[in-house]
Amino acid sequence: MPHVEIIRVLLVEDNPADIRRLREYFSKVADVLFLIHDAVSIESAIQLVTDKFFDVILLDLTLPDSFGIETLRRMHNHAPDIPIIVLTGIADDTMALAAMRHGAQDYLIKGQLDINLLSRAIRYTIERKRAEAEIKKLAYYDALTGLPNRVLFSDRLKQAIVMAERDKKGLALLYLDLDRFKYINDTLGHAYGDRLLKISANRIQGCLRGSDTVARIGGDEFVVILPLLSGTEDVPKVAYKILETLRKPVQFENHTIYTSASIGIALYPKNGSTVDELLKNADISMYQAKETGRNNYQFFSEEMNEQALARQVIESSMRHAITQNEFFLVYQPLFDIASRTIIGFEALIRWRHPQHGDMLPPQFINVAEETGMIIPIGEWVLRTACRQARQWNQCRSDGLRISVNISACQFKHDSFIGIVQSALEESDLPAGCLELELSESTIMEQGDRNLLILTKLKEMGVSVAIDDFGTGYSFLSCLKHFPIDRVKIDGSFVQDITPGEDNEAIAEAIIVMAHSLKLNVVAEGVEHEKQYSFLHSRKCDELQGFLMSRPLPPEDILPLLLSYASPARQPD
Repeated sequence: MPHVEIIRVLLVEDNPADIRRLREYFSKVADVLFLIHDAVSIESAIQLVTDKFFDVILLDLTLPDSFGIETLRRMHNHAPDIPIIVLTGIADDTMALAAMRHGAQDYLIKGQLDINLLSRAIRYTIERKRAEAEIKKLAYYDALTGLPNRVLFSDRLKQAIVMAERDKKGLALLYLDLDRFKYINDTLGHAYGDRLLKISANRIQGCLRGSDTVARIGGDEFVVILPLLSGTEDVPKVAYKILETLRKPVQFENHTIYTSASIGIALYPKNGSTVDELLKNADISMYQAKETGRNNYQFFSEEMNEQALARQVIESSMRHAITQNEFFLVYQPLFDIASRTIIGFEALIRWRHPQHGDMLPPQFINVAEETGMIIPIGEWVLRTACRQARQWNQCRSDGLRISVNISACQFKHDSFIGIVQSALEESDLPAGCLELELSESTIMEQGDRNLLILTKLKEMGVSVAIDDFGTGYSFLSCLKHFPIDRVKIDGSFVQDITPGEDNEAIAEAIIVMAHSLKLNVVAEGVEHEKQYSFLHSRKCDELQGFLMSRPLPPEDILPLLLSYASPARQPD
């Protein structure tokens, strides 16, 4: 049996003769079944499109209750998604152009109609409208999740602001970012990442009312508009509901994925009266949520705005800091714990900012990592430290060690091994005098790739230390599979060493476990003799801290080397 296409037509026409003639035309088309509904006025037509679905509307512009372009305007306003063909008895090019500008898909003269022309016009009109709808979908909706994209979100937020102003109510904008999404993408691949995004989009939608809007505006970034609020007491409930929903594990074949989200909240009109203001402030508070541990929500505050403005100043001036020679290094000595002799130095970066003075790493390193500036900055630190260590080693025959902190961004960069080799060659520093310090999380992520890189470093003769040990994964049993030389006990465990307390037990356990894996142990942040005595009695290998020396500029290092040349020499 041949396939018969069904087309639902709304015929808006008040002339009985024209209605009969058009129905006769439709009945003679062999491969299409036209289901026709008549309306003799614009009001009855509007009622029909409200109650029923139509594929196309044939519209006479002259009706008992409406005339001319106003007829088309009213019909289009009530049925913007249904293609409209204007029917008229007058051949008027000006009227035809006006009709097309006001939403008509075609303009047909009744006296020139025949079966083929009418059938072809209807089919082309429907296809053209479908194509327009598809283009609109691509322009306004996210292809992966089907959610509104940034363009449509901005339009929806503008409308919500207008309605909130009109009704004297508020609205809330939630800016949501999935935690550790990049890690999931990097370890499992983008296919799994895309699946997680679609599941997350559905979960967020399930937490909202029909009047709310959720949009995807970036890689793993979503925004939620909560309109028509008479108070803000429900906003935390919605945010908490979203957080709890996204915390549920996702099962992909043999992989169980755990994720969470950080949410920033801006309120209209308290935190902004425009799309840009609300979006900016919600974004700022989202980053605050990340900095406070992730998997939480934060409301925007003026203090956050001040911090964001300060961050912008740091970011803009950082781009010129290397060429302007504003960065400099200080060096904190590393001591053998038994003899109290200097065995090396840790290079520590500082920034002599033209407006803010000397800045410590916590004031700018996060910005450097987020902007990618940590790559050139880290390379500068490595090259500078290697050159400086070579100068000192010309004065010592035992080979002082220079330790350089390496960020996760640097370590993951494709050119990392090449940069290390280049720094050693240009400085003529023996590879055995260089130690790279990495965090636990940096080493444990992408284990296979990292094992390859660490093995290459080992083959070069470069040693590797785990910095701030005890604050990350702390899986020594896993770390035994990596070519690691040292672990550095985080200073937080050293500072509060008190007999019988937890920190003492943790520090002792790290030393025992590390030694069992033939790893040396360095204690950071040693400031008092009681800490030194405890670490010495537990056979910790090395230490650094204010008890022995503060970080020093290069010009003060040579006198210090001379003063600690003899094992019998004790610090002042």
